[in-house]
Amino acid sequence: MGNLNNREAIAQQLEYILKCRKERFGLVSSVFFQECPEETVAGMLEQAKESDSLDMEPSIEADLSNRLRDLKFSDITDFATLTRTEYARLFIGPREVIAPLHESAYLSGTSRMFTKETLEVRAFYKRYGYVMRRKNREPEDGIGIECEFLGELTEKCLDLLCKGFKKDELREIDDLLQAQKDFEDQHLNRWSEAFIARVLGNDRSGFYAAWAEYLSGVIAEDAELLELCQDLVRNLAP
Repeated sequence: MGNLNNREAIAQQLEYILKCRKERFGLVSSVFFQECPEETVAGMLEQAKESDSLDMEPSIEADLSNRLRDLKFSDITDFATLTRTEYARLFIGPREVIAPLHESAYLSGTSRMFTKETLEVRAFYKRYGYVMRRKNREPEDGIGIECEFLGELTEKCLDLLCKGFKKDELREIDDLLQAQKDFEDQHLNRWSEAFIARVLGNDRSGFYAAWAEYLSGVIAEDAELLELCQDLVRNLAP
């Protein structure tokens, strides 16, 4: 019974970390994939304001709340309009794009999309059965899509964990965790730092700079979280 209880405690810890990772990548994906409507921006700022009354443990989420709460504006409609203007100016154009959202722009040496890097990302997705929710509407190597992919694999890990601690399921979870490590090493980590630096150096609203800092923290912590998840999976093995 003691061993069973210990395994359940390990599984609970693993589930908590996986849910945290899934939520983090989902947030980043939603913020950078497309401009945020006014109600979304207002909701984020209100949530950050409410968190000031909470005794939050130090974390990248607490840091994000602090940055959003410190943003200066007098009218939420005007501020939300500014964030949309900045989204277009930073990420879309029509003038020269300041902080391209796509891996290929940083690694290929050209501003073109759908390059060799895009095809390599596409092949990685195909290997793990990932189908973009916005298929054919966006290059596969966009920051929002790459984060969505990591969140999707994390969700698969959670689904497998719900089936119990059987050997086959645990092996598959471990494989999916390793796939995420490989993807980050081969793709996301190779260009995200340059993307983040451009956002931090050019965002006039402060909104996307706050989220870029959050993305930096997510990426920095995720390598350790993946290692911890793999250790927990191996400790669950019969």
